[in-house]
Amino acid sequence: MLARNFWEQRKVELALEAIELLPDVAQRIQDFHRVKVDDGRKVWEVAAKEARYFEDDGVVAVEDPVVSVFFEEGRSVSLQGRSGKVILDGADVDRVEIEGEIDVKLNEYALSTESAYYEANTDRIIVPGAVRVESKQLQIDGNEMEIEVGAQRLRVNDGVHMTLWPKS
Repeated sequence: MLARNFWEQRKVELALEAIELLPDVAQRIQDFHRVKVDDGRKVWEVAAKEARYFEDDGVVAVEDPVVSVFFEEGRSVSLQGRSGKVILDGADVDRVEIEGEIDVKLNEYALSTESAYYEANTDRIIVPGAVRVESKQLQIDGNEMEIEVGAQRLRVNDGVHMTLWPKS
């Protein structure tokens, strides 16, 4: 009976592995990288441990993605999560969606949330749900945050709660 249960479980595992090899996945890519360069300056970069390209949908499903946006003065900000999607517009990246324990570090600030996305055409990072921004002097909790990357402006649209601490 134990052997039969083991064999049944193994058959299910083999079937799941076979489903992953179906023809809707055109390509599997390890160490995925996509970069946009404008006038010799890197504007953004998308990297992932592994990617699956769905040609019919123009979508790249990524594991352990990192989206980096580069400022003109040389600084950068990176969003890292557990999984995500890169939505293509022809050969260009239109949007990158990231989910799962997202942590962002920018100078002395740390941002944490569960989902975010970067819109390439508007150069904005959008957090549709709950978000926390922390530093040594403040903590901001809220919902629906937008970051205008070029203008380096952050806006929290709903449920804002801010705590300030004096310098020690």
